[in-house]
Amino acid sequence: MHRTILAVAILISLTINTSAWSQAPETPSMTGTASGTGEAAKNPQLDAVYSEMSNLVPGDVVAGSETEKALKGAIDLFANRKPLEAQQLLKDSAAANPNFPPGDLMLAAMAYAINDNKSGKLLLEQAAANNGDYPDVYFSFGRLALSQQRFTDAEANAELGLQKTNGGSFSPIQLNHFKRRYYEIKFQTAKARGKFDLAKQSLQQLESIAPKSSQTLLGKAEMAFEEKNIDQAIDFLNQLNSVAQGESQVPQLVIASWFQRKGKVQNADLWIKKAAAENPDNAKVQIASAQWSLNREKFSDTLRAVKSLEAISGETNLSQEIRAKVAFAQGAYATAEEKFDALLAANPGNIDYANMLALSMIQNTDQEKQKNALELARKVAGAQQNSPTALSSLAYVMLKSGETEGARSLLARVVQIPNPSPDISFIMAYMLTETGQMPQAKSVLEKILPAKGLFLFRGEAQKLLQSVGQASQGLPAPGR
Repeated sequence: MHRTILAVAILISLTINTSAWSQAPETPSMTGTASGTGEAAKNPQLDAVYSEMSNLVPGDVVAGSETEKALKGAIDLFANRKPLEAQQLLKDSAAANPNFPPGDLMLAAMAYAINDNKSGKLLLEQAAANNGDYPDVYFSFGRLALSQQRFTDAEANAELGLQKTNGGSFSPIQLNHFKRRYYEIKFQTAKARGKFDLAKQSLQQLESIAPKSSQTLLGKAEMAFEEKNIDQAIDFLNQLNSVAQGESQVPQLVIASWFQRKGKVQNADLWIKKAAAENPDNAKVQIASAQWSLNREKFSDTLRAVKSLEAISGETNLSQEIRAKVAFAQGAYATAEEKFDALLAANPGNIDYANMLALSMIQNTDQEKQKNALELARKVAGAQQNSPTALSSLAYVMLKSGETEGARSLLARVVQIPNPSPDISFIMAYMLTETGQMPQAKSVLEKILPAKGLFLFRGEAQKLLQSVGQASQGLPAPGR
């Protein structure tokens, strides 16, 4: 099978999965989004695809132009599970328009936009083989290296792209586009390395080529932030909103994300609260506020933000999922069970809801519910046979059901993964206590309890550590 077709086949098989264990949420990025039509207008992920692809097109993508129609047409085809037709449309567009990038490169952008890095790398390599003199192939490799913090590779690819630019025969629009891409990488690399003087120089070069581009304005905002000039950073972010495609971003959330990136959690917290207070009718802001509070286990703040969100949008899967996780983390398992049961009924293919429902049900003393929990956990693990979360969850349900040996066998597979999450580690500690290995369990629990972020089993871990401590002193453990 042709490598490009193989990569497209991989693309179409991709689905977005969120972990059953909550990760630290990210505040919204400053990537522009397409207003779009058809499927591209309905799915934020496809908006990201449009943004990545349009950013590769030299010159502005004019509304109503053939270029815009081709991009949105390809995205709609992709959204409707017609990847080969999307591939052909991109190739036809490249053949008809000398400014249109190679089809393989556009497909690579599509892959990376939906986090299918395996297909993206394959398609980029294909683009290099078929279009080795096209500079943006190397700038794309450079951006990839930059995202992976391979700064030397990022700069080397940027320089190679510049060589191809200077040595080729391109239109003024293309030359301007390639140089813009070059200075974007130079700026981002210097900034990431903390070389702010070099970053400023590259940003000035970028501004001379594209003074009102999203990348220029965002760069100026970032540099103002680094210089502790927050008011100026917000001014640039507001300017960015005036030129960026699609839904505008909230400057306070962007500032919060930059503070979070620096590890200044208190500052980030203040800016997220500021965003929520100043944008009470903005659903995106309330979502960010709810997820941020949830991740910090500030549950009253979380539920307050969810209430504001539901006043704007009504009850949604997201708002109910957050409420369910709060209930689980607080030990209100009957409430968590009820909410995850409703979520799974409305979304019958959602593995994460099924997993959390099983973990909620197993806490019930009703034997029939415990039996159902075990059956559901087995189904989840069967559907995700290599998932540490699914396997450890099944092991926990089995331990609660008295199937200690089977649980031990499952956890023997899970223990091989590096840096397990606190929730997975808690289940390992629970197994250690069930098999009488109290010192080892105590060691694991003491290590994971200080963990930052949402730890759904934190309350159970605290009780288990107390129980283990009493047992090690010869006292009867509670409930035993």
